[in-house]
Amino acid sequence: MSESTASRTRRQPTGFAVRSPTPVARWEKVTIAVFLLSTAFFYLWKLDQNGWANAFYSAAVQSGEHGFTAFFFGSSDWGNSVTVDKPPLSLWVMGLSVRLLGLNSWGLLVPQVIITLSSTLLIFVLTRRYFPAVAALIAAMVFAFTPITVLLARYNNPDPLMVLLMIAALYAGIRASETGKLKPLILAGGLLALGFLTKQLQAFLVLPAIAMVFLLFARLSWRKRFLGLALAGCVMAAGSMAWPLAVDLTPVQSRPFVGGSTSNSMIELTLGYNGIDRVVQHADDPSLSLIPQEFRGMGTDAGFFRLINLNYGQEIGWLLMPALLSCMAITWAVATRRFERNEAILSSAAVVWFVTTYLVLSFMSQGFHSYYSSSLAPPLALCVGIGARLLLSGAKTALGRILTTAALVASFIFANAMWKIGEGYPEWLGTAVLFAGLLLAAASGVRPPWPWLGRSTVAVTIGALLIGPVFCSFLTVGSPQSGSNPLSGGISRNPNTLSRFLDGVRKQEPAWAYGIAIGNNPGQAILEKLQNAPSRCTWAAATYPAQTAARFQLASNRPIMPLGGFAAVDPSPTLNKFRDWVAAGQICYLVEQPEQLKVPGNSQELTAIQNWVAATFHSDVTDGTTVYDLGNPLESSR
Repeated sequence: MSESTASRTRRQPTGFAVRSPTPVARWEKVTIAVFLLSTAFFYLWKLDQNGWANAFYSAAVQSGEHGFTAFFFGSSDWGNSVTVDKPPLSLWVMGLSVRLLGLNSWGLLVPQVIITLSSTLLIFVLTRRYFPAVAALIAAMVFAFTPITVLLARYNNPDPLMVLLMIAALYAGIRASETGKLKPLILAGGLLALGFLTKQLQAFLVLPAIAMVFLLFARLSWRKRFLGLALAGCVMAAGSMAWPLAVDLTPVQSRPFVGGSTSNSMIELTLGYNGIDRVVQHADDPSLSLIPQEFRGMGTDAGFFRLINLNYGQEIGWLLMPALLSCMAITWAVATRRFERNEAILSSAAVVWFVTTYLVLSFMSQGFHSYYSSSLAPPLALCVGIGARLLLSGAKTALGRILTTAALVASFIFANAMWKIGEGYPEWLGTAVLFAGLLLAAASGVRPPWPWLGRSTVAVTIGALLIGPVFCSFLTVGSPQSGSNPLSGGISRNPNTLSRFLDGVRKQEPAWAYGIAIGNNPGQAILEKLQNAPSRCTWAAATYPAQTAARFQLASNRPIMPLGGFAAVDPSPTLNKFRDWVAAGQICYLVEQPEQLKVPGNSQELTAIQNWVAATFHSDVTDGTTVYDLGNPLESSR
């Protein structure tokens, strides 16, 4: 070892060597810059085909433009009757963009593109700090072209911002573990608090990884390690609870109802609908009744193989097997001191984050949505990048080469299963990738006569594994997306799958599901009626469910009250409250949605309001829809 190398590498009492980060070469900067620009173009291609995307959130952004109350609480309408069922940080970000670019697809979705590109860059920077450029570039590519990442980079769900904050928190936590300083750890706590303000408890999936590596690797006494974690935990808890407490402590008459809750409480929403109810299945969960039995299957699909099944495999399943096998290889490398100290910190954190998220998503209740898998994309990318680094290092023994071959064979076989899911995948291409992969796996089991040949084989192998997710991502970009549950890739070949159900929903089969998942648009005559509603009305109309109310509001630029909140199951507003608003002349119309009235689990308050209005006010049929004039009571009701 040269003197310069010896000065950079030293052995710690723990047995881990320590090496200073190597400088980033100019070619690396150029490569990642070109990659990010190309990815940006890919994400932005035909972005406006997604329209309002998730109109539920788009309408909330629109509401935030009309007053501080709607902006602060995340109101679905600027009459402030009810909030969306998530905290508002992502809405605030989109609201700032809309002020610059206008309330349109670009104003709503460009921030998501920028946020996802920032996450990709952070994945590269984090990996490159401790590993060679090739591993960092592979990690960045895997993350950027994981289909669920591509899908949400072009969508206005809060997940991209949550993912960015989770990656940033991990980076800060690793720096704290590396340096033994508490400031980065406290910063990680603050970033997780912002993640909570984006999507509540899901942001904490990275927390075990941050805490574990700090406890194991920080060069501090055990007392200071626990004290540091306690301080960071206090920052995280205080930051997380500040906004929910501000909501709950605001008098109910001065704020909107908390959407998704049953008791008008943000704390209850956090622990219930967005917390325990997502993890532990309840037999009386009204949301389950919204999906026909043939599409739910028998019982729950929770288990180790959920993320590669017919419903979710296209989103995240392409590289799950390489990631799982990489976790095993990384764990062995850390245990045998193959990594130097800082490499071991990042590697350990990536494995713990991956395993934690994988287990939670795999075994949580049927409240699981396919886009939740976005929180697995960062640790998956890190594990695959680090695993590629181990693969490039080459196996030193015959047993190692046999295990490498077996791992690659398994990876290509599982990837080939993804090729068989969707209708849009050419079978010949999937078969060709499998055949090429098996040949490459066999070649990896033989000691190469020249080092460059071994490295070339690894590079081609990784490229072959990436063909599937990249192809799926192209399908995703080419398909317009809208509603509450967008999906990556193509429609499943199996008739009893989520993608088939949602394809039927887009065709209004069944009609009630279209109203809940995507939302009915107002006809031209109804739109004119809403736009010409008297200005004295706080709400031009009330209707249900929230996606339909959102599309009415976005089209008319008048506040529309979503009765019953998102899925028409919230007790908001009560019949008495609604009657008071009508008596005060604050609601002009009620637009009936008869298909929604057939859905089991509707709010009792919604049913009571509908029955009272039908018995009390004149109605007419406009665009084939019954519209009640709440300023024109029946003679018997005068």
